[in-house]
Amino acid sequence: MAGNVDDFMRRFGGEGTLDDREAAKYHDRFVSTHDEDRDFDNKTYHEGATEYLGKLPDNEFRSAARNAVSQAPPQEREGLLASILGALGGSTAEGGGAAAGLGGLSGIAKMLGLGSTDPHQMDDDDAAKVMNYARKERPEVLRQTVEEKPWFVKAMGNPIVMGVLGVAAAKLLSNRRR
Repeated sequence: MAGNVDDFMRRFGGEGTLDDREAAKYHDRFVSTHDEDRDFDNKTYHEGATEYLGKLPDNEFRSAARNAVSQAPPQEREGLLASILGALGGSTAEGGGAAAGLGGLSGIAKMLGLGSTDPHQMDDDDAAKVMNYARKERPEVLRQTVEEKPWFVKAMGNPIVMGVLGVAAAKLLSNRRR
């Protein structure tokens, strides 16, 4: 099992490296709610994930998102998409940014060229487009997704997990220096 937070900080602080297996284990510890993992700051990890994903180039994010939804079990995939679509469509009446002037989900679907806004029928490309839209236009929706469905970050692939862990490490280091 991955070590404690101090081990993690040493590894990301330049004293070592992480392989993909270790990175996946640290991700699991950061998103865990078990008592033995309470030193791994969930909030900092979620902030790091949102920040890192927010800075990715569109094509890189869409590719990783497509990868994540394509390998997710149908129930998890549909839950993820329903949550994002619900957040995007449900808040447009109350100043939901660009979506407010688009007519909710139907306007977003038209703008993005989606075949469907039904989570059961969306293909992987449409799902990635919706997630990319949420990431850019409604980052709080992406943050909520990262918090509620942490498997999503892991399913995006090890390069994404490593990037998120790097941002989380920098945030933890900054917090320790205060």
